[in-house]
Amino acid sequence: NQTTEWFKSKPKILQACYVLFHLENDIDSYEDEMRRGEVANGVNCYMKQHGVTKELAVSEIKKMIRDNHKTVMEEFLTTKCVPHPVLVRCLNMVRLIKLYYTEGDGYTNPRRKIKDLITSLFFHPLPL
Repeated sequence: NQTTEWFKSKPKILQACYVLFHLENDIDSYEDEMRRGEVANGVNCYMKQHGVTKELAVSEIKKMIRDNHKTVMEEFLTTKCVPHPVLVRCLNMVRLIKLYYTEGDGYTNPRRKIKDLITSLFFHPLPL
């Protein structure tokens, strides 16, 4: 099946989603990971490799995030070999990543904003 082959080919859109997840996580979990003594973090590695401050490392990583967002959008708009709903799912993953990492690490600490969003979605939906 063509979709299965597409997945096996490690398409750029999925690679970009993977990178986006990790980079967003590295920025938003940096402080907590440093407090726990976990040094294998993209921000920390960038700082050490390039001899720069945390602020500059975060700025450069945000550029990488923008580049990967561009890759996702380009692949979403140009990929024709798989059904459109498959590509929509990839785009939705990117949206979810952004949701998790807006205002802190909602993936690691879902009790913050994410809990309220999920509660509002399932228990207090908007009336139609």
